[in-house]
Amino acid sequence: MTSPAPWVVCQIGAREDFAVARALARQGLLSELLTDIWAGGHPLRGMLPARLAGRDHPALADHRVWAPTTRALLREAGDRITGRGGWDAILHRNAWFARRAAAHLAHRPAGQDLTVFAYSYAAGDIFALARARGWRTVLGQIDPGPCEARMVADIYGAAGDPLDPIPAAYWDHWQREVDLADTILVNSDWSRQGLIAEGVPADRITVVPLAFEGVATPPARAPLPARFTADRPLRLLFLGQVTRRKGIDIALDAMAALPDAPLRLDVVGPVQITIPDAARADPRIVFHGSRPRHETPAAYAGADLFVFPTRSDGFGLTQLEALAQGLPVIASDRCGTVVRCGTDGVILPDLTPAALADTLSALSADPARIGRMMQAARLDTRFDLDTLGRSLAALTPGAVTTGHPG
Repeated sequence: MTSPAPWVVCQIGAREDFAVARALARQGLLSELLTDIWAGGHPLRGMLPARLAGRDHPALADHRVWAPTTRALLREAGDRITGRGGWDAILHRNAWFARRAAAHLAHRPAGQDLTVFAYSYAAGDIFALARARGWRTVLGQIDPGPCEARMVADIYGAAGDPLDPIPAAYWDHWQREVDLADTILVNSDWSRQGLIAEGVPADRITVVPLAFEGVATPPARAPLPARFTADRPLRLLFLGQVTRRKGIDIALDAMAALPDAPLRLDVVGPVQITIPDAARADPRIVFHGSRPRHETPAAYAGADLFVFPTRSDGFGLTQLEALAQGLPVIASDRCGTVVRCGTDGVILPDLTPAALADTLSALSADPARIGRMMQAARLDTRFDLDTLGRSLAALTPGAVTTGHPG
C-alpha cells in the first residue's frame, strides 16, 4: 500500500489551538502549517500583545510553519488607522490571508501528492491554486453556513435587536470554496444538515468532531449540599459569546420563569445583546463580561452545571471544556453530539425557556442526581487528538492510521 499524502493546514488565528495541525503531526502527515501570525521565534514576540504572544504551540515546534507575521501585524494596524471594521475588515483579512497562502504554496514543486486543508471563508484562492496543481482539497466548515445566518437574522429581527447583516460577497466567496473542495469537513450532524439544505451533496460531507486536550481525570469537586438554598444555590455557568444564537435569552427567560428557585447564573463572555431590565435586576444573575482565556478553568470550577442552550453551533467546544473539568452540561441538540443524556448532562427535549426551566427546576430539587452526573463527566476518547488524527488520515487515499506513541 502506498504511503498517504502529506497535508498542508491553512488557518487564520489559533483556531482550536491548532488541533488539526497537531493531530496530523501525530499521524506523521503534517507537511506544513500556514497561518497569519506565529509568535514562536519571532524577534518581536516580547512586544506582542498578550492575545498574540502565545500564538504558537510546543507540539509544532519541530514542524514547518509559515506565517507572514510582521505583514499581518501591519495589516491589522492599517485597519485600525483607516477605521476598517465589521464585515469589511473580516472580508479584507480573509482575502489577504488566502492570497498570501496561495502565493506561498505556488513555490512548491510540481508533481507533489498533497492534501490541502483550509477553513471556510478564507480558502478560495488557496483551493484554486491547489486544484490547478492537482492536489486534494479539504474544507473545514466551521458552522452550518447560510441557513444559520438566515435563522439568526430572523431571531434578531423578531427581537428588535440590531444585527450587522452579512454581505452577499461573504456567501459568494463561500460558494466558490464549496465548489473547489473535494471534501467538506463538518464537526456535527447539525452542520451537515445545514449544508445539505443549501444544496451541498451529502456524499461530499464528512462529520468529524472537534478534539480537546484535557486532564485524564477531572479535578476533584467539593460535595454538593443535601439541598440547594438561597445561601447555597445551584450554580449555573453560561460561558462564551453572549448572543441570541448561543441562547442567552433562553437562559435568562428560564431564570425569570423560576423567580423563587435557588439558582445562580454566572454569565462569562462579551455581551452582544440588550440585557432585559428584569435580568439586570435579578441578584441571582451576574454578568462578568469578557475574561482572559486562562481564567476560564476557574469559571468552570466554580459552577455545578454548564448551560449551553445554543440555537445553532458548528460544534460547541465549550461542552468539551466543561466535561474536562467534571462539569455536567445542559445542551441543545443543535450542535455537536457530546452529552450522554442522563449520564453526564441533559439534552433539552425542546429548545424553549420552558423546557430549560423544567430541567433546572428538576435538577435543583435533586442534588444527588447532579452529583452522579459530576462523577460521570469527563472527556470521551471520541474527542481526543488521536481520534481526530485517524479520522483526518482516513480521508487520504492509501492511509494507514496510527496512534500517538506518547
